[in-house]
Amino acid sequence: MTPRLLVRPMAVADADAYHRVRGMMPFDPQERSLDESRALVAGMVTRQEADAEGWQQFAILRREDGAYVGDIGVNFDTPRAQQAEMGFAVDEALRGQGLAAEAAGAVLAQLFASGRHRVTALTDIRNIPTQRLLERLGFRREAHFKSSWWHQGAWHDEVAYGLLASEFKAG
Repeated sequence: MTPRLLVRPMAVADADAYHRVRGMMPFDPQERSLDESRALVAGMVTRQEADAEGWQQFAILRREDGAYVGDIGVNFDTPRAQQAEMGFAVDEALRGQGLAAEAAGAVLAQLFASGRHRVTALTDIRNIPTQRLLERLGFRREAHFKSSWWHQGAWHDEVAYGLLASEFKAG
């Protein structure tokens, strides 16, 4: 939780908002149907633990009224590896207010407090706002993958970022 936001595991009731927000992402809009998004969220809800190995989406809600702001996805690695990958999406009408940074900072603090050693993030090279946000959070750019993923009829480059627990500065 942050002063403005509540971040919690995605609930089935969040599926429609999740689908809407993920569909408006400028560089990696989800292309699944609403029914597929609902099934994806329903599958996450049945996970034994939110930090079990694999992807888990966390809803970002505004504390004042419970409105859905977006989500943070965390791909939990095996406990032995002590690593995770994260990504995020915020409703386009709410961007530019620092909400993604606030939510991502809270999730990073929790990941490192729970024993994760390293968190990574991967983004489209054209997604400059996300790169700037990751760098403000303390991530460093570690790699540039040329033509690494096919999307909407073209190959796109991605950049990888990493942050160690010892480098993270909460707040």
